[in-house]
Amino acid sequence: PGMKVKDAVLAAVIVVLSIAGTAVAQDGSSRMAHANGAGTLKLGSEQFKINGVVVKLLDDGKTEITLIADITIFVTGTWAKNPSSQTDFDLSFTDATSRGGLDGTGKLSLNPDNSGLKLTVKGKSRATKRSIEVSFVGK
Repeated sequence: PGMKVKDAVLAAVIVVLSIAGTAVAQDGSSRMAHANGAGTLKLGSEQFKINGVVVKLLDDGKTEITLIADITIFVTGTWAKNPSSQTDFDLSFTDATSRGGLDGTGKLSLNPDNSGLKLTVKGKSRATKRSIEVSFVGK
């Protein structure tokens, strides 16, 4: 059983590290938020606890997200403002050039003072065809 968990963690790291996004022109400025809290990373039938998240929304439309768990996972993608809110953002994770990437989307909600956040991501690994879900709420 221990080896199975190690294999699943390794697969999660490889999949998430291979995620990349393409730039989309955005109007707005860079923002950064971080929060400790509780969340989960689901990779197929495996589940891992997330303790914290750091999110950067860059001027060029790219996003950099770090998930802090027993291991640290770095994710890149793109973002767009939700037209109905100044604190809600739509995220996209695609990489047509990589066989090991993730096809998926997500939502990010920031508190107005960037002191807390809510992050959800749903997608599928191109390499393993397994579903990937991230759910996190932080303060």
